[in-house]
Amino acid sequence: MLTLCGVDSETANDTGRLVRKSSWLRTVVRGLLICAGSVTILLPAWLPNRPSTPLERGTVELLQAGLLAAACAVLFGATAHAGRNRPVCRILALGLAAAVVGELEDFVSVIMGSPFPESWVVGAILLVALITGLRHRKVVVEFIGLLGRHAGAGLIAAALLIIYVFDRVIGGRAFWQAALGDGFSPQIPVICKSYLELLACYLIFIGSIGLALTLARREEAA
Repeated sequence: MLTLCGVDSETANDTGRLVRKSSWLRTVVRGLLICAGSVTILLPAWLPNRPSTPLERGTVELLQAGLLAAACAVLFGATAHAGRNRPVCRILALGLAAAVVGELEDFVSVIMGSPFPESWVVGAILLVALITGLRHRKVVVEFIGLLGRHAGAGLIAAALLIIYVFDRVIGGRAFWQAALGDGFSPQIPVICKSYLELLACYLIFIGSIGLALTLARREEAA
């Protein structure tokens, strides 16, 4: 099949499988969609429109948990097609499940009427992930060694940088007090921190889709 205007084409490899050629148009479209999503994810900023609304217990936190839960579901779903990489998908999904529990802790505590034992639940989930990793050490070590070649790894790395680096600086009171002086408001660092975390969750969601697809495709090509 011919490739016209960047449309994907397919050729047969040595094993007789149809292999899709790279397409500049598909790459550009994917990049534009990711950029558009990164901008769109910040639009709900007007939803918590009451100054007294705590963002970390409102709309933004629900969106964060929803994106993490979707990423978790994608990786759990990929286990059926990942072959020998199933333990890797399961470990990643469990890590995301622990993150979802951490985001929903406040909501669950309100529903239960008592403090939710977040640490115990997260600890139990991470313990299962650790046991899975120890049982499949060879596959996990191989995955870590090739992590830089997996689609989506860069997006997840960017999300971690946002959470553990930029969020600490831009989400801190000292930064905004120094930048705004007398115009400083305590709500500003809270808002910035919340939406930086939301953007990071979106990048994790997109990166998880890329990882899931890459793990499954590599198994099929093996």
